Amino acid sequence: QDGDEVRVGDATLTAVATPGHTTESLSYQLDGVLFTGDTLFLEGVGRPDLERGDDGSDAAARRLYESLQQRLSAFPDPTTVAPGHYSDAADPRADGTYTARLETLSDRLAALSMDEAEFVAHVTNDLPPRPPNHERIVAVNLGLEDVDGETAFELELGPNNCAVAG
Repeated sequence: QDGDEVRVGDATLTAVATPGHTTESLSYQLDGVLFTGDTLFLEGVGRPDLERGDDGSDAAARRLYESLQQRLSAFPDPTTVAPGHYSDAADPRADGTYTARLETLSDRLAALSMDEAEFVAHVTNDLPPRPPNHERIVAVNLGLEDVDGETAFELELGPNNCAVAG
C-alpha cells in the first residue's frame, strides 16, 4: 500500500502508489533513489494495456498520467530513477547502472511534458505486440496461478514489451 515501509537489512524502502501499468503498481523510494518498476523507464513509460487489454487501456493511461505527473514529479529533480528493466538500446551510466536522474528523464521523454489527452493518445496508439506469455504473467501476478521460482524466472526471460516510447 502507498506509504508502507519495507525493511531490507538496515534499509527502509517506502512504497509509492503508481498505478497505470497495472492497477496496483508500486514504486519504492530509498533515500535519493526511486525504484519505478514498470511505471517509468529510461526510454519510455509503462504500457497501459497489458492488465486489462485494449478496453481498459485509456483508463489505465489516465491513471499512469496521474502517477507520473502527481506522484513521481513530486520528487526532487536530483532523484535517481532505477527502472525495473531496460531495453537493448539503453546505455549504462559510468558506474554500470541503468539509472537516470528524474530531471534528465523529464527533459528526455516527451511523454512527461504532455497534457493528459496527448499522453493518453500517445501511450495507447501504435502499441507494440503483446508478449506471447503476457496473459500467463498477468495470471501469476494476480495470484490466479501459482508457479515455482524457476518458472517465474523463465517467464520473465521471454520478450518483455512493458514500455511505450517516451
